[in-house]
Amino acid sequence: MVKGKPEGDIYEMFKVMANKCKKSTWFCLKFTFLPPHLMNHLIASLCRGYEISKFADTMQDKKLISLFRGTVVFDLEKTRLQKLLVTTSPNLIQIQVLDFKTNAVIKRGSYSHLANLVEGEIMKIISTRYKMTNVKFEKKWECGCVKPESVTGSIDFTEENSTEYFCETCTVTHKFIDEWSNKQSQKRGSKRKKVDGSGSPKKNNTSRKTQYQLSQQFGESNFDTPYSKPTVIAAKLHFPPGALHALSRKNSLRVFTKEEFNYAKMVMIVQNILADVLFDLLKQDRGGNVKPRSECDVTYLYGEHRNLNKHIPSYSVGRRNPWGGTWQDLQNADIATGDDIERIRLTRNELQHSNGFKLEDARYKDMCNIIDDLLKRFDRRNNPAKLYTEELKDILCRTLSGEEVNGVQSEMAIEIEIEHQMNIPP
Repeated sequence: MVKGKPEGDIYEMFKVMANKCKKSTWFCLKFTFLPPHLMNHLIASLCRGYEISKFADTMQDKKLISLFRGTVVFDLEKTRLQKLLVTTSPNLIQIQVLDFKTNAVIKRGSYSHLANLVEGEIMKIISTRYKMTNVKFEKKWECGCVKPESVTGSIDFTEENSTEYFCETCTVTHKFIDEWSNKQSQKRGSKRKKVDGSGSPKKNNTSRKTQYQLSQQFGESNFDTPYSKPTVIAAKLHFPPGALHALSRKNSLRVFTKEEFNYAKMVMIVQNILADVLFDLLKQDRGGNVKPRSECDVTYLYGEHRNLNKHIPSYSVGRRNPWGGTWQDLQNADIATGDDIERIRLTRNELQHSNGFKLEDARYKDMCNIIDDLLKRFDRRNNPAKLYTEELKDILCRTLSGEEVNGVQSEMAIEIEIEHQMNIPP
């Protein structure tokens, strides 16, 4: 199972101490709903411009890259003296700069380029990958002394020319620097600015929330940066054969093969529809006592169902353990809920461990038929507001862009790297 957090304190891993490291405040994007897998897309985007930091693992006596589920640390400079910590909390993506330079000084606007980069990449990812029309998030900040796991994004950006603020966590007054704001535009104390599709800030006096209406044409916005071009994702990472080559291609319909489009659609089906199926079923079984959907992927949800052991797969082939196994262990007549949970796991694993992000036509059609059958059964079991089979038709009928295919491949490369780093068996 992929672990949700680093095993140790991220500050201890990098020896972040008050006398050796200067920490920025936290810059936060606070979502009403954080779309699943959005963090992995952001990591993939940032990998195009920055190298992932390494830390010393004393237990294994070697250096490992700091890439975890929902947390990553990047080197902002070749000297490795300035790092960017990117992590998540419930419905929150947050970043903090760690500066190890001697006599490091943080000034107003020092990290506005990083805030703009992260916000711009998030907007591009949502518009091209998810095509959501009503995703809302607010820009917030919080005291840099707050531990990553305790950040809530509690402070608004305003326009008052204040030089100090009272931190309710530390219960002391701190100097206010405003390192995330543009040097000559936003001041603490103003109302948050709404950004339109051209990337220009607009003052919004009617709404406290920054709302982005993300339509298909927004994918052509002016948020391109050197980090958002379709270039290779980090040769510093370890990728399986064929992965790095696939990720170095240009994003257009002319470069991606039909097999790659098949793969991308199937990944979208697994990450969205099949994960929803397992999540909805788990909510029923536990009476609603589950983590937020944004924190649950197929791997986590399968593990929860297996531990709950309510829907036991069939023993039709006489295997020792009803859970686990291969496709050959499932017969067509095995249509219990547990059997379909296993089919979801096997589909996810087949995609996760495929070679080169491709899915041949014959296998693609087989998987579509398998998924269509099991979704019909889950439509009756879970009674969703919108039928899973209708959602399946929506994805199958869609024409994906090259950028969407590239985004799926980037995300899967990050997923594979996380599993590799944490020595997770297939």
